[in-house]
Amino acid sequence: MWFGTKDGLNRFDGYSFKTYRHDPDQAGSLGNDLIYALHHDQEQTLWVGTNNGVYQYNPAKESFTIIKETKGMRIIDLASDQRGNLWILSSFKIYLYQKRTKKIQAFTHNAPFDASLVTVLKDSSVWISTGKGTLEKYNPKENNFQRFNINGKNAKTEYGWVSRIAETENGNLLVGTTNQGVKLFNPVTLTSKNILRLNDDQTPIFVRDIKKTGAHEFWIATESGIYIYNDESGAIIHIKKQYNNDYSLSDNAVYTICLDREGGVWTGTYFGGVNYYSSHTSLFTKYFPQKGTNSISGSDVREITRDGNGNFWIGTEDAGLNKLDAKTGIFKHFLPDGKPGSIAYSNIHGLLVDGNKLWVGTFEHGLDVLDLKTEKVIKHYQAGVGNALRTNFIVTFCKTRSGEILVGTINGIYRYNRKRDDFEPIAGLPFIFYYSVIEDSKGNIWAGSFNDGLFQFNLSKPGYVNYRNSPRDAKSLSLNTVNSVFEDSKQQIWITTDGGGLCRFDQKTHQFNRYGIKNGFPSNYLFRIEEDAVNKFWISSTRGLIHFDPNTGLSKTYSKANGLLTDQFNYSSAYQDEDGRTYFGSVKGLVSFNPANLKATSYETPVFLTGFQINSSEIGLNGADSISDQSIVYANTIELNYNQSSFSIDFAALSYLSPEMTEYAYKMTGLYKNWEYLKTNRKVYFTKLAPGNYIFEVKALVEGSSTWSTKNVKLLIKIRPPFYLSPIAYLLYLIAAGGIIFFLVRSYHRKIALKNSRRMEVFEHEKQKEVYQAKIEFFTNVAHEIRTPLTLIIGPMEKLIKQADAVPAIEKNLRIMGRNTDRLLKLTNQLLDFRKTETSEFSLNFVKADISEILKDVFLQFQPAAEQADIKYDLHIPEKKLHAYIDVEAFYKMTSNLIDNAIKYGKTTVQINLSLQEGDKFAVIVKNDGKRIPIEIKDKIFEPFFRGKETEIKAGTGIGLSISKSLAQLHSGELYLDFNDRDFNIFVLELPIHQLIEFNLNGKWKKL
Repeated sequence: MWFGTKDGLNRFDGYSFKTYRHDPDQAGSLGNDLIYALHHDQEQTLWVGTNNGVYQYNPAKESFTIIKETKGMRIIDLASDQRGNLWILSSFKIYLYQKRTKKIQAFTHNAPFDASLVTVLKDSSVWISTGKGTLEKYNPKENNFQRFNINGKNAKTEYGWVSRIAETENGNLLVGTTNQGVKLFNPVTLTSKNILRLNDDQTPIFVRDIKKTGAHEFWIATESGIYIYNDESGAIIHIKKQYNNDYSLSDNAVYTICLDREGGVWTGTYFGGVNYYSSHTSLFTKYFPQKGTNSISGSDVREITRDGNGNFWIGTEDAGLNKLDAKTGIFKHFLPDGKPGSIAYSNIHGLLVDGNKLWVGTFEHGLDVLDLKTEKVIKHYQAGVGNALRTNFIVTFCKTRSGEILVGTINGIYRYNRKRDDFEPIAGLPFIFYYSVIEDSKGNIWAGSFNDGLFQFNLSKPGYVNYRNSPRDAKSLSLNTVNSVFEDSKQQIWITTDGGGLCRFDQKTHQFNRYGIKNGFPSNYLFRIEEDAVNKFWISSTRGLIHFDPNTGLSKTYSKANGLLTDQFNYSSAYQDEDGRTYFGSVKGLVSFNPANLKATSYETPVFLTGFQINSSEIGLNGADSISDQSIVYANTIELNYNQSSFSIDFAALSYLSPEMTEYAYKMTGLYKNWEYLKTNRKVYFTKLAPGNYIFEVKALVEGSSTWSTKNVKLLIKIRPPFYLSPIAYLLYLIAAGGIIFFLVRSYHRKIALKNSRRMEVFEHEKQKEVYQAKIEFFTNVAHEIRTPLTLIIGPMEKLIKQADAVPAIEKNLRIMGRNTDRLLKLTNQLLDFRKTETSEFSLNFVKADISEILKDVFLQFQPAAEQADIKYDLHIPEKKLHAYIDVEAFYKMTSNLIDNAIKYGKTTVQINLSLQEGDKFAVIVKNDGKRIPIEIKDKIFEPFFRGKETEIKAGTGIGLSISKSLAQLHSGELYLDFNDRDFNIFVLELPIHQLIEFNLNGKWKKL
C-alpha cells in the first residue's frame, strides 16, 4: 500500500512503513515531499503527482524519475487511458503525456474549463470534472470535449466543483460534488437524481472521493464522515467518528478511499491518519462500554441468557445487569440503587430464565428473582433467612428438562422446592465450591468443582461419582478444577479446566482424553464451549477464541488481531441462539458472530523480501556496502563476501486482513531441504554460512486461508570464498602442487641418475685403480729388472771413463753414456720410490737441515738446463739461514721435480723463492711463465700419470707431481697450485719446520 502525504511518500507492507522523501544529496530521490495524487497503471507503474511535477517510480532501483515537462507543476490528479496516455491535471489545466514517445500535449482552447479531476470508465471513455458543476467527455477524434450538466438536460447549471465520479453496474455515474452532495447521473438519458444532499445538520455534503467496493456498494468520503450507498436497494449507511469508540472512524474529514485486492477499504483522513476496514475483521460484533452512548454497562461480562421474547440478559461482574433488545440493539441497565425492585448487587454470576422470571445470582449478595414483564425484582433470597442456603455467593443455575431448578454455589448444590419456596441440598453431595452444573441428554447431572474434580449424579438416584485427577494415570481427569461441562450433538461430554486444557469423557471406559497446548491450543485455561452448525467447537480461553474440530483434533485460534475486543475471555460466559449466532463474554465486553459467515480467503497473497541486514546493519541499494543493483524487494540474486556470511532477512506477505496472524515458513536450499515454520515471526537469521550458493524461499499462510501461498519469493545467495579458497587460489594450489610434484619427480630422477652416475664413477674408478695398479706393478717390475743391469753397467762405465782420460774423444762419449745411464737409474729409482709411497712403504727420517743450502745445490744442478732452454733462472732466499727438520732425500726429490717441471714448461722465466710462513712453517715457491694451467684441473695435475694436452709434446712419465705431493703430505705439509698471479704458474710447497719425530745431525733424536 502507498500513501501520499504532505511529508513524503509512504510504502506499507502490513507491518512497517518505508518513507521516501526529497534528498538533494541523493540521485533518484523523490523531487518533492508534498504528494497530491498517486496512480498505478496497467503496466504496474506507479506515478506520483507532487507539488513539483510528476515522478515515475522505478521499483527495482527504488528511485524516481521526473517527467521533465511537468517540473514546477502542482499536480492535482492522474489517470491512464487504454491508449497508453497519462492524463495529468495541474492548476486546473489538462495535459496528455504519451508514455511511449514521452511527449506531452497541453489542452488550451479546446478545454475552456477548470478541470478538477479525470476519470476513465470501463468503456475507456475519459471524463473530466469541472468547477462549473459539469462533466466533460473527451472526444479523441476531434480532440475536444462534450459537456454534460450533472443536474440533467436543460437544467440550470449550479456553480460548484465536481469532485469525484464513479460508475455503476448499469452505466450510470455517481457524481460527488462540493456543494450539492451526491447525484446519480444517466449519461444516455441525461437525467439526474439526488442521492445525498444534506448532512444531519442540513448543511450541504462536501464529497471528497467515491469508491466502488462491491457490485452495488459505494463508499463516499465526505467532510462529514463516510456514507455507504447501495445503488440497488437505495440503502445508505452513515459512518462517523465516535469519540469514545476506538473502532470507529478516526476523523470525519475523509479525503480519499482505496480498495485493496483483498476487499479491504482504506480511508485517508485529514487529521486522523489512515483507517482500515475489512469484512473479515468486522465479522465480530463488539459490545463494550461507551460513555455518552447507549451501550453495555460493564466490561467484565459473566453470564449471557435469552428470554422468551428474544431479549438478551447479560450479567457483568462490574456493572450489574443488562438487557439487550436484539431488534433495536438498545441496552437497558439494571443497577443496585436501593429502590424497591432493584437488583441486590452489581457483581452478577448466575442467570436463569424460568418462564416470566429471571433468576439472578450475585457475588455474596444472595439470589434475586426478577419479573420479566415488570422488570422488577420480586423476590430476594438471603442465605439462612427463611431458607436452607448456606452461602450468598450464587455461582450458577441449571434447569432440568423436568423443570427442576438447581442452584450451584461455593458451598454446595441446592434444588429449589417450588412448594415450600426453599432450597434443599442435594443429598450426599459435599458442600464445596461448584463452578458449573448441567443436565445431559440421559438425565444425568454433571457438576464441575473448584479443586475437587467432576461430579456425576442423578436426581432420582442416590449417590454420585467423583472423577479426579490421578498424577500417574494419563487417562484420568487432567485437572481437578473444572469450570464448565458441555454435551455435544453426539452426546459426548467435554470438560474445560483451569490449566488442564480440554477433556473428553469416554462413557464406556470412564476415562478422559486430553487436549491442550500440545495439540495447538494457545492456553490450557479454557472457559466455555459452543458448537456450530458443522459440529465444530468454539472454546473461549485466556488467549483467544479457539475453533476446534473434535474429529481431527485440529484447531485455529482467533485473537484481537482478528477483530476481537481482547484475547482474555471470562468464566461461564457464552450463549448460542437458534440462528447459530454465538456470543462470548470477555473482560472488555461482549462479542457476537455467526460462524457460518466465516469464509476462507481465496486471495493468493504474494510474498516479498522487505529487508536484508548484514551483521545487524541494513544494506542499502547504493553505496560501498551494496550487495545488489536492485532493491531487495525485487532482487533475485545477491553476492556476499565471506566476511558477510552472517545476515538476517525480513519478509512480508502482502495481506492486510490480520497480518499479525499470518504464518510463515522458509527453507534454505544448500543448508537444509525441509521447511522451517515460524508462526508469526517474519525475520530469520543465518550465522557464518560456509562459502557456496544457497536458495532462500519463503511462503505464507494468511488468516482465513487453509493453503500456503504459491507466489513465493526465491533469492539466490552467493557467498564468495576468501581468496585462499577461491577457484583462482585452487588453480594456483594446483599449479604449485603440480610444480612440487614435478620438482620432486625430477629431483628423484636426478637423484637416481646421480646415484647411478656415482656408481658408474665408482665402478670406473675401481677399474682405473685396477688398471693403475696393473701399470704400477708392471712399471715397478720392469724398473726393478732394469735397475740391476744398469747398476752392473755403471761400475765398468766409471772404470772406462777413468781409463779413457788419454783419449778425449772416447772420454767424451763415455761421459755422455754415463750421464744417460745415471738418468736411467734415477728414473728407475723414482718409479720404485713412487711405488713405495703408494703402498705406504716409503719411510722418512726427519733431520735438521739447512734449507737454503739444499735449495742452492738443487738450483745449481738445473742451471745448465735453464741456460740451454734460454730461461731467466733466479733463486731468492732470505739472508738468514733457514733450518728445518726434513727428509733430505725426499726434499731433494720434491724440489727437483718442481724445478724440473718449471724449466721444462716455462717460456722465459723461472723463479724459486724461499719464505717463512705463519704457524711455524716455510714455503718453497716455484714460478714459471709457461702456458697457464686451467683452474679446473688444479687437483687433477697431482694425480698419477695425468698430463695436460699442452704438455703431451714434452717427455715425461706424469708421476713427478704425484710423488712430490705424496712426499709433502708425509712431511705433514702440502703441495698446491696458487692462482693469485695471472702471469705465472705458481707451485707452493708448504712444510712445517718441526716434525713429530726429529733427528739431529749428531745422531741424537727427540720427540716433540
